[in-house]
Amino acid sequence: MRNQRIASAILWMAALAVSPALLAQTAPPTSAGGNVLPSKDHVDLSGNWGYGIGVNYIPNGGDAKLGPPADKVPYQPWARDKFLSERPMTGPNATFNKTTDPQMLYCDPVGTPRVWTWPGKYRFLQTPEAVYIIYEFGMTWRVVWLNRPHSDDPDPTWWGESVGKYEGNDTLVIDTIGFNGKTWIDMAGRPQTEKGHLIERIRRVDADTLEITLTIDDPGAYTQTWTYGPKTVKNLKTGFSKAQLICDVRGNQYFDDVVEKPTLPATPSK
Repeated sequence: MRNQRIASAILWMAALAVSPALLAQTAPPTSAGGNVLPSKDHVDLSGNWGYGIGVNYIPNGGDAKLGPPADKVPYQPWARDKFLSERPMTGPNATFNKTTDPQMLYCDPVGTPRVWTWPGKYRFLQTPEAVYIIYEFGMTWRVVWLNRPHSDDPDPTWWGESVGKYEGNDTLVIDTIGFNGKTWIDMAGRPQTEKGHLIERIRRVDADTLEITLTIDDPGAYTQTWTYGPKTVKNLKTGFSKAQLICDVRGNQYFDDVVEKPTLPATPSK
C-alpha cells in the first residue's frame, strides 16, 4: 500500500509539472481536412488511444494461430521449445484449460511490448523531461525519460528502463532495455530475456490515428532482430478509465470456474 501511495504521488507531481497550455489542450490542432497540424517542436500525442495492436507478434504480422516455422520468428532452440510449451489463451496453443500465463495465474505485470496487446485505452502525458504512458489495463503507467542515455547497468525490472526522443514532428521513439526476463512479449507466449532490447515507434498519422511499430532485438532468445507493424490504433471517443481493468487472482479463478470450465469437454471416466 505504501509503495502504491508513493507511485501515485510521483505521477501526480508529474501531472502538475505540465504547462497550463498543454493541460488545456484536449485535442491537437487540425487542418480543414482533419490532419494534425505540425508542431514546432514535436508530435502532440494527446487523445484516448486503443485498442490493442494484435496478440501474436510475428514478422510482417499474420494469423494469431501461426506458430513455428510458419510464423518466421527467428527462435533460438530453447525459446522455440519454451514457446511451444506455454498454454496461453490465444495463439497456436490456445486453451482455457490449465493456462501457463503468469499474468492470468499470478497477476504479474504484463510489461512491454505485451501491454500493447490488451484491449484497453491509454494516454500520453507529455512533459519536457519525460513522457508518461497511462494504461487503463491494470490501472498502471510507465515513464519514458527524454533525451538522455540509458543507465550504465540498469536494474532488471518488469517494464525495463525506457528512454525516448522525438523524431520529426510526428513520431515518438522509445528505446527500452533492462528487462527482468519474466514476461511474455505477446499474448501467444513468446519469451523475453534480460538481454531484450525493444524499440517502439509511435507515429501520429492524423487527428484520429496512431501507428505503432515494434522492433524486437533479444539475443537471449532469438537469432536476429525482427519488426512487427506498423499497426494502427484509433482515438476513441468513449472516455478514459471508465472500465476498471484490474487483475486479481480471485477474480481470475472465479472466471475460470464459472465461465471457462463449463465450456470444456468432460473428462472421460476410467
